[in-house]
Amino acid sequence: MKIQAIVVGCLLLVACRTSFAEQGDISLALKGGTIGIGGEAGISLTDDLVLRGGVNYLKFDFDSTISDIDYTMEPEFKNGSLLLDWHPFSGAFRLTGGLYVNGNEINVDGTYRRDLLPAELQQFAGLARVKGTVDFNSIAPYAGLGWNSNHGDKGWGIAFDVGVMFQGSPNVSDLHVEAPLDIGSHPEVIRFLDEQKKAIEDDLDPFQYYPVASLTLSYNF
Repeated sequence: MKIQAIVVGCLLLVACRTSFAEQGDISLALKGGTIGIGGEAGISLTDDLVLRGGVNYLKFDFDSTISDIDYTMEPEFKNGSLLLDWHPFSGAFRLTGGLYVNGNEINVDGTYRRDLLPAELQQFAGLARVKGTVDFNSIAPYAGLGWNSNHGDKGWGIAFDVGVMFQGSPNVSDLHVEAPLDIGSHPEVIRFLDEQKKAIEDDLDPFQYYPVASLTLSYNF
């Protein structure tokens, strides 16, 4: 709902400003980068200040081994952004700050490493699975810089931005074991899950400073 609110707010701002906009004051854009594919709307507040709002989506997976457990990590990034650009030299170069409404989460699914099991037990590999979800702060500050080819001019342009989204330390929730037998309440299993929770959070800790790089194709009205 927060992401939808950002989109609706940006569209209302565009609608309110359209009646007295000058050439190049309003832009619509498609963008892609390290936080996914998305769309964006921009409004020039002054000659050197531009307010942008947008949404992004990305889903992928990667493998990681943590404490003898082979995990498949499946990040799903869902973000809404509200960013303010400052063009200090009234040209293409810009400095950007703002906030992301952060829906990023990572689903984890792991099994004990098959090669560490005795030969007589390898047939049971995969029967017990460790599953859970990793999430981050719901509001993530952003700082970055970029270059916009058509700042203040009507028509098509491209922009490139790099920066960092500060989304906070990862938090593992709902970590549990799925197995043919109900073993979730066993003390050793509870201890194991507590250890895995800490190990997963430590392994994913670099995600708290998520690098943002994007390429944008825009049209200024």
